[in-house]
Amino acid sequence: MSLPKPIKNLADSLAQFPGIGPRQALRLTFWLLHQKKEVQTEVLKNFNDLFLKIKLCPECAFPFEIKNNDTLCEFCRDKRRNHAIICIVEKETDVLSIEKTNKYTGLYHILGGLISEIDKETIKNLNLTTLISRIKNKSKTNQPVRELILALNPTSEGNLTSYYLEKEIKNLNLKIKITKLAKGIPTGGDIEFADSETLISALEGRK
Repeated sequence: MSLPKPIKNLADSLAQFPGIGPRQALRLTFWLLHQKKEVQTEVLKNFNDLFLKIKLCPECAFPFEIKNNDTLCEFCRDKRRNHAIICIVEKETDVLSIEKTNKYTGLYHILGGLISEIDKETIKNLNLTTLISRIKNKSKTNQPVRELILALNPTSEGNLTSYYLEKEIKNLNLKIKITKLAKGIPTGGDIEFADSETLISALEGRK
């Protein structure tokens, strides 16, 4: 039998979410279908708010709510933060984990993924061009970038991405210090799930 098109379309969309396969996506679709009208309305409103009221920062790609004519996220527009240091991470949840330590006061740059060893074309999907432009533009101001922290997961893909970034940044010849997190995070681990003490040690011991 074939499913009604609206059910299939939503399940196909949900299956594109990280960590959700086709079968789980179909379960979620049926679950939503059986909820009370107010629950369905709330879910629909939350999706609309996400797409209409949230914007990605043009500097670092961290999401922020569109209000007060703000054009940058809370990190990039905060003059109290150290704008000479940029911490490069894979995803937004890594930023949240590092912020929980209350030890880092610089800026961030979200790549939106890592370079795959199998598919080198993944490099085209990363937020790399913006990073290079950002560094170049800041080098012409009174607050140039002095240090870049490569805070990527210690996996094969994370290491490959770090190697590529290090090479690209050195080619700029801007005398920027490049550091990596200390080995407080186990090989194959994920920054998102590291506890605050581990992240503090990794940040403070970077080299």
